[in-house]
Amino acid sequence: MSDEVSQMGSMRGITVSREYGSGGGEIARMLADHLGWTLMDAQIIQLVAQKLGISRAIAQSHDEQVEGFAQRLFESTQYFMPPVALSEVIGPSINDLAYGHALGQVLRAAVDMGHVVIVGRAAQVVLATDRSVLHVRIVAPLAQRIVYVMRRESLDAKAAAERIKQKEHQMHQSIKEQYGRDNNDAHLYDIIINTGVLDLHAAVELVCLALARKAQKLMIPADQLGPASGLKPYPSRPDEIH
Repeated sequence: MSDEVSQMGSMRGITVSREYGSGGGEIARMLADHLGWTLMDAQIIQLVAQKLGISRAIAQSHDEQVEGFAQRLFESTQYFMPPVALSEVIGPSINDLAYGHALGQVLRAAVDMGHVVIVGRAAQVVLATDRSVLHVRIVAPLAQRIVYVMRRESLDAKAAAERIKQKEHQMHQSIKEQYGRDNNDAHLYDIIINTGVLDLHAAVELVCLALARKAQKLMIPADQLGPASGLKPYPSRPDEIH
């Protein structure tokens, strides 16, 4: 067990993409607590964006750990994001391109610092080529997601269904317009977990297992990875195997 913990420590981040109402945000929080990593959710993204001049909206309440992390992250971006460049593109009417560029730099800086759990924000696309990051997708049947949203947000079934539809559209369009990718593309993720039957605690266990296993592959050359790794040729033609 201690070996697995050590292996997971060599990974720098986890991205959590989720269908709205699947429990993905809660799983991310539980992962951060379990691993002792920093949760980078919408609240901390807003704080970092404000420190970079992207948004004037500020969160009113943050604990010291989050404030300290955001401050260190802000300072680290100064090495590759000069204030002059920011002043030219950042303002009240910032466009999607400028925001996406700044957010991408923030996400990469967070991973460079290490041990972060990032919720949403197209992180699975921005950090797709970084093998020290595990990419997770959380899904669940629509009927169960409606129940989840009804319970968590105190909505009736119709309002919950509409809420899910609206949020799903926003998440899908944001990634499609900024990066030309589909957040439902299974190839963006290392592991996809359906919480329709598996509870959130089981999902956390599976993510940790995947994290440890991916960590074991960090030093292996890319051309030695994949489903063919370690396999011998079929003893006969594949169409003759039953």
